[in-house]
Amino acid sequence: MNNLILFVMSFAIVYSLEFPSFYHRSTDIYIEIAQAIEKCEGVEMEMVRDFPKLSMVTLNKNQNKPNKGFVLFGEHARELISPETGLHFVKKLCSQNEEMKSVKDNYELRMMVNVNPLSREKVESGDFCKRENENGVDLNRNYKSHWTKDHDPEMVRTAPGPFAFSEAETQTVRDELKKFSPHVFFSIHSGTLALFTPYAYSKEQRKHQFQTLATENISSMMEILTEVREKHCETCKMGSCGHEIGYLSPGTSMDYAYDDLKIPYSFTFEIYHGGLDVRTKKHATKFLEVQTSHNKHRITDEEKLDQLLRDHSCFATTSTKEMPPDECFKYFNPEEKDQYDFYVENWTQAITLSLNRVAEQRQAQQQQQQ
Repeated sequence: MNNLILFVMSFAIVYSLEFPSFYHRSTDIYIEIAQAIEKCEGVEMEMVRDFPKLSMVTLNKNQNKPNKGFVLFGEHARELISPETGLHFVKKLCSQNEEMKSVKDNYELRMMVNVNPLSREKVESGDFCKRENENGVDLNRNYKSHWTKDHDPEMVRTAPGPFAFSEAETQTVRDELKKFSPHVFFSIHSGTLALFTPYAYSKEQRKHQFQTLATENISSMMEILTEVREKHCETCKMGSCGHEIGYLSPGTSMDYAYDDLKIPYSFTFEIYHGGLDVRTKKHATKFLEVQTSHNKHRITDEEKLDQLLRDHSCFATTSTKEMPPDECFKYFNPEEKDQYDFYVENWTQAITLSLNRVAEQRQAQQQQQQ
């Protein structure tokens, strides 16, 4: 009886938390995209899977543009700010923004704005810690690239599934990527602040990268990320995911895109951290000092800031303890409307900048080969 009472109480607490009105429910995301593209030349939306219902937004479909890009939002359901940024990006794509004009002129673009819709609906109902899909599988551990069934029980909510591509969502992403063969791929997450290149599966890959610059595109990606960091996320960690994050993440979409499909520009952007600000390291250092004030230890150096970012990273959710639902929400997503507005615009600009820089690099490379 006591266990039943505790279960009912915990259930009531989870589902009594309020879903902020300025966030969009899954059905509203679909409706608002449909409304935005109604009079938007070259932008369309199509259903690419019936169950779960997965839609894809396309720009300049089959128009033989010089560059092709693919952006994936919402692999982890609790990271609401990822699909919200995708929605904002689509709306801005249909505006008269000059930087977007360059994307529209130079790209065929495909975007899956909400790739984990069934679990997002559970988050919208108050289950703010829900990360996995409807089968309890972490979609960003279910891709073929270095997939492993071994699962560290202390890495909560990262079950890789019974086999690579066991899930309908990852199968759909795989099929669309193979059909499209883009030049650049992005996966957009939250839970830390970071601009990642491959690889996530290995801590040692960074050394390998710098030994093989002739055959890999890491240096070109890092050049782009350096500018993105300077303009949009001074606090962001930057570089090879497995090395910078400090633990391994086999079976990610980024590594699959880069390693298996040979997409030369493959990125993961981690766009929000509940305790840090994207704008300045000064803010981050202040946060760190507050967190450690009970030790009377003033921490201001770069090394300690890096450690903070590692400790608070939820790219793989290393903590053995579950957060309460309200903490999950504010850890992964902005709580206030002005914050929300800043982040969706900031990262829309960052993705746009990255796309434009990839186009410029590819044009320069082609001119050198002529």
